[in-house]
Amino acid sequence: MRARTLPLSVCRQCLGRPRQQLPVYRSARFFSGNRPCSAASTTTTTAAGNNPLRTPSAEEIQSQNEAIAHFRRRIALSAAGIAVCAIGLYATVKMNVFGLPDDDAATTNKNKEGEKKKSNNNGSIKLDGPSGFPSSPSVIRIQGQDGIEQVETGNSAVPLFPTTVRLPKTLNASTLAPGQDLPQNAEEEEEYQLLGFGIRSVSFLAIQVYVVGLYIAKPDIAALQQSLVKIGVQPPSENLAKNGTVSATSLVSTEREALKDLLLDPERGEEAWTSILKESNIRTAVRIVPTRNTDFMHLRDAWVRHMTNRAQREAAEAREVVKAGKIPGPSEFQDDSFGESIREFKTLLSGGSRKAIPKGQVLFLLRDQRGGLDALFQPDPQNAIKWMGRIADERVSRCVWLNYLAGKAVASDAARKSIVNGTMSIVERPVGTVIQKVI
Repeated sequence: MRARTLPLSVCRQCLGRPRQQLPVYRSARFFSGNRPCSAASTTTTTAAGNNPLRTPSAEEIQSQNEAIAHFRRRIALSAAGIAVCAIGLYATVKMNVFGLPDDDAATTNKNKEGEKKKSNNNGSIKLDGPSGFPSSPSVIRIQGQDGIEQVETGNSAVPLFPTTVRLPKTLNASTLAPGQDLPQNAEEEEEYQLLGFGIRSVSFLAIQVYVVGLYIAKPDIAALQQSLVKIGVQPPSENLAKNGTVSATSLVSTEREALKDLLLDPERGEEAWTSILKESNIRTAVRIVPTRNTDFMHLRDAWVRHMTNRAQREAAEAREVVKAGKIPGPSEFQDDSFGESIREFKTLLSGGSRKAIPKGQVLFLLRDQRGGLDALFQPDPQNAIKWMGRIADERVSRCVWLNYLAGKAVASDAARKSIVNGTMSIVERPVGTVIQKVI
């Protein structure tokens, strides 16, 4: 078929007419799609209605509410714990369960001391210089002999400790029964002088359990002075090597410092105190006053544990000597008699009908010249002292005394230092020049 051709006149008319601008329709397209914009908007609106991030479900709403409630409970429990801790700390401070000194009592004591000093001055002027010699050259001051009948302990439950106590001169176990009251007769009593005291503390919290002090019979102070001078000149290890006689009656300043270091030494001090207790034949007493309610078995178990450790340590040392190919020396704590003495000691301090020791009551442990141990109990200062029993084995009392005097871990380090300071005041003068007189 041939194409129809228009005449030239018609083409001219068409070309001469003004051209009309036709609207241009453009369809919006996605970046990676062929659908128009209207279709995309409809799809987006439909998808938004099903988006879980914008319209949470009922389960999600419930879990969110439960989480919020859980955190609120945690916050409430934390606040309650903080409040309980604060109340507990406040109650601990107010009740003074650790026996700390009271501020009011300390202030009152300071005021009393200041008034006493003012009254003693009597308007006189005291210059800063040496006090000079005492009124009598044969009288020296030792700890506790300064005119004060009691000394402060630093504990509110047991604030004061006597510098002197009166105890029986001798005790006849054959005529006494456990729990019997001792007769109060001044002629049958001996005055004991305080050498030093301290507080027994336990655990890392330093909970104060009792106040302990070591006393010595006043007539035996000269014998203790002679033993200290002897040890100061020849310590026990050197004395065995030299095997000589010590005729010294006093110590110079360097010897006194060496003696003090010896008594405080954990290992060499044990030999020194053992020599003093075994050879000096002095009468001593340990006074124990609990700062909180306790019982006899609690005190007894600590002493028995110390005896057992000492026996085990001696057995270990003997085994080391045997391994070295040497013959060990005679054992002092390995025989059956010592085990029997420990059992008697447990029975003695089992408490019987009275097992508890309320705070403030007094327990005395007396060591006579032969090393026998007598246990005395005083429920009240106004009442008579009760006799509890006796252990004749010298090793038992020596172990109890060494628990406070020597070793790497003593029951009270403050008591050991105080006792050593008290004994050092005795050797400041020649032997025999100490007159037992309260100044």
